Amino acid sequence: MMEHLFGISAYKFDLDEYGGSSEAIRLITGAGADGTELLTGYFDPDPMFTGISKGVHLPYATDWYSVWCGDIPPATDDEKIKFRSYGRNRDEIIRNLTDAVIYASSLSPEYGVIHASSIRTDEIMNFTYKDKDEDVVRAIIEILNGVASSFPGNEMPFRIVLENLWWPGLSMIDDSGFKIIAEESNFDNWGLCLDVGHLMCRLGNCRDEKDSINDILKIVRSYPKKMRDRIDVMHMHMSLSADYIRECIERPIVNEILSYDEMMKRAYEHVCKVDEHRPFTQPICTDIVRSVSPKYVTHEISAPTPSERISGFVSQRSLF
Repeated sequence: MMEHLFGISAYKFDLDEYGGSSEAIRLITGAGADGTELLTGYFDPDPMFTGISKGVHLPYATDWYSVWCGDIPPATDDEKIKFRSYGRNRDEIIRNLTDAVIYASSLSPEYGVIHASSIRTDEIMNFTYKDKDEDVVRAIIEILNGVASSFPGNEMPFRIVLENLWWPGLSMIDDSGFKIIAEESNFDNWGLCLDVGHLMCRLGNCRDEKDSINDILKIVRSYPKKMRDRIDVMHMHMSLSADYIRECIERPIVNEILSYDEMMKRAYEHVCKVDEHRPFTQPICTDIVRSVSPKYVTHEISAPTPSERISGFVSQRSLF
């Protein structure tokens, strides 16, 4: 039976917005969620989420692929490097991601999401990229094969599901990324997470909700059965940001010398305009889910306050 989850972060400053872990859980379950997909990190998550967190979202790094290819990242502290590139070299990348899996496994989740994409820092504001999707997908599988080798039987402690983005890597526009994962994974317990909003961003032409849903349906229905069967999780939200994307493509990029922190501040603002994480309002959006029948649907709603996020969840959940 399909379960509806609420996306939330395990970081203390995020949970404090809800009044702490227990209050967050009370509000989320009271809103009708079957559980949470918890964004974890490089720390022990609150054990209170054991049982309620059916899934976890492993921490992500923006530009790990360039380091995997041999680039040397700028000097920074150990914590920042984890969120920039997972590590300073290949060994560190595998070791840090292995640690992230171990921390998350304390909750005994059913699955763990990982972003199967990477973006070079100097391209983060652009929509043309040097790196090829297939090369990035092969690299993340190479990394995950290394992580899996640290565990008994060469298997992860929970199912790893790879998520699409609009940056280089897994796009889910077609089955090309899926084929690479299926051919090159050395562990069996893997699946896919179809992020509907990210697919809309990848299309780059979504400005009308109903038309965009139909465009997504055409893509999803074109997936081969083997691929649809591997989609265990869907992230449900929408982004109708075509006009902003077009503006970014057409306007000249001003090359400025910025600190990394300033660059990332601007990048965060940019990403939020591209990837809006708005709740769907049209009941036809449920056809996307039914065309695949994933085990879990995570409602990833972005809003300034917890009450607005919960309201967005309730509104989108009601469409089902």
